[in-house]
Amino acid sequence: MTVTEAERERRRALLEQHYAVENAGDIPGIMATFAPDAVMHYNGVPFATADAIEGAHLYLGFADAAGAFDGPQNHIDRLSFTDTDVVVEGRLSGIHVADFLGFAATGRPVVLPYTAFYCYNDDGLLTSERVVMNLGPLNPDFVGAPAGLL
Repeated sequence: MTVTEAERERRRALLEQHYAVENAGDIPGIMATFAPDAVMHYNGVPFATADAIEGAHLYLGFADAAGAFDGPQNHIDRLSFTDTDVVVEGRLSGIHVADFLGFAATGRPVVLPYTAFYCYNDDGLLTSERVVMNLGPLNPDFVGAPAGLL
């Protein structure tokens, strides 16, 4: 099945809403973009309940609560569409201020490239979010992001 232009635009608008509330740190807004039975996968680890999905966003720092990153922001570099998903090539930027998955805080700006797949139901809610993120920039020996990415 070919994705129609109308469906692309619907999905694009839903994704932009999801990113807007994430970047604003609006946890209730973020959770409102997910279906009750949604599953989020982060680097292969499933988060299969609303509490787990919310906890993952808090852990990253998408709220006023302390998280691994200060001021995390998601940036879309490229959008693609499959029959079922919106595919994002993007990057998370922020200041690495606390432990993240075993990487001690560096106190420096980081850019973490990722590819993410978002699937929406007919009601416009996320049923699946699958993110694969490059954590290499958290390595203390990492040289840094090219200028202009933060």
